Amino acid sequence: MRAAFLHGGLIWCLALHSLGFNHLPSVLNSISTEAVPFSGLLIGNGDQTYYDNGLSEEEIDFMCGMYYIDHCKFYSSIVSWWPWPNAWNTLGLNVGFWSAHCENWFQGCLGNLQEGVSHM
Repeated sequence: MRAAFLHGGLIWCLALHSLGFNHLPSVLNSISTEAVPFSGLLIGNGDQTYYDNGLSEEEIDFMCGMYYIDHCKFYSSIVSWWPWPNAWNTLGLNVGFWSAHCENWFQGCLGNLQEGVSHM
């Protein structure tokens, strides 16, 4: 949970939408007990090393709603309900904070998903 909030961008928004604002104070707490060496974000400070929570590729895939569509015996495509972070970064919405433009985009996509009119 903390790692998703720390990730920022669309992943942050999806976590906030799913978990709610009442989980935000946990982000301000110190590094979670779930952070273990080489599985999270490495933060260096001089000769000190700290580990913090990070998301695995599988966790990001899960949050973005990734799944496979089989087209035939030898071919399948990978799609997701939400763009992956690298795609989010190219949309022009990654401006370092969650802007009104980001929120409008998110709410529009969410509305389309809820109405069943989104296309991957």
